[in-house]
Amino acid sequence: MRIVVVSIGSELLIGHTINTNLAFIGEQLAGAGYTVDREVCIPDQTEVLASTIAEELGRAQVVITIGGLGPTRDDMTREIAARILGAPLREQPTARRHIEDYLGARLNRLPQEALRVQSLVPQGATALLNDNGTAPGLWCPTGNGALVLLPGPPRELRPIFVEQVLPRLRELLPPDSCRRGLRVCGMPESVVAEHLETNLELEPEIELAYCARAGEVDIRLTAEPTMAQRLDQLLEQIKRLFGQAVVPDSGDLAASVADLLTARGWRLALAESCTGGLLGARLTERPGASDFFTGGVVCYSNQVKRELLGVPEETLQHDGAVSEATVRGMALGIMKRLATETAIAITGIAGPDGGSLDKPVGLVYIATGVNQDIQVRRRVFNGNRESIRQRAATAALNDLRIHLSNCESTENKTT
Repeated sequence: MRIVVVSIGSELLIGHTINTNLAFIGEQLAGAGYTVDREVCIPDQTEVLASTIAEELGRAQVVITIGGLGPTRDDMTREIAARILGAPLREQPTARRHIEDYLGARLNRLPQEALRVQSLVPQGATALLNDNGTAPGLWCPTGNGALVLLPGPPRELRPIFVEQVLPRLRELLPPDSCRRGLRVCGMPESVVAEHLETNLELEPEIELAYCARAGEVDIRLTAEPTMAQRLDQLLEQIKRLFGQAVVPDSGDLAASVADLLTARGWRLALAESCTGGLLGARLTERPGASDFFTGGVVCYSNQVKRELLGVPEETLQHDGAVSEATVRGMALGIMKRLATETAIAITGIAGPDGGSLDKPVGLVYIATGVNQDIQVRRRVFNGNRESIRQRAATAALNDLRIHLSNCESTENKTT
């Protein structure tokens, strides 16, 4: 089966907007056992759009377009699709009523012609009703496949795709692949690859792939659906091979830390220097952070480290702001200040300036505290300023995850 995604929008081509929709659709399809064979990004030009849709329909079973379903004159995807399919547009009462219900008191703000345009559905197609906007998506059967038209705003596209497109796709076509994967943290991609290729025996039909991130490596196994059991066996073997370096469940470090803290009813506090609040942002990206996260201090200056966190002046003078003694004091200080059971403290030199022979750019000290047990790790990260900050935040989350997991293991042995 061939699936093609056509992303429509000049703003994508000039770099004004990042194409997060493609990443989302690719991830969702991969998780369901489907593969995107090709993605095309085109400008808002009628001729280009028409030729692209026609060409892709000629060689793919499923073509998914993103964008161009709004009420303005340059939103031509609906009309072009209908023309290519030879299916005249008809106003669908259900779609119109849904738009009217969505607008509610704001109904008079949308011109009647715009309301009519967004209610048009090609004959034989199904309107994918939009609970987060006015433009419905469209599922248009093509004989052996489908042309799927989706609105561009991510908050509209994502629920429509998950709740209405994927179920129809499963009914239309069986999955063409089976995937298993996990995330390893704290090891370079080259080391991960060497371990796997030395210790793992793979059949020729199984594809092994890697994706390196800031301080993390995703491992992905892909094969035909008939090999699902074998992939499960290999995944368990990989987990045993890397041990605590494997991030459990979804592979999301912040979510893993959140789960460990919430299960115990513990609270977390942060003291960040070189990461400047990046760690706090990672932890609060998802709803529910208030269940475990108390707050934090961005303590760039020695004055803040001293006055808010209680790091002794002699420590700052003798050992320096970037040192094991200072980060240990930061962790103890923030736990005391915010009355939490756990803490993370980070101090380092993110660069590009400020390094020396003894303390080079990329040097970071990370302290994790669990009930006054403070563990400190010294690291030197390569890369530019942003890379160092991202890697430091990732390493800090992983250190706390392992610290908490080891505490849990110790408790289980004593009970």
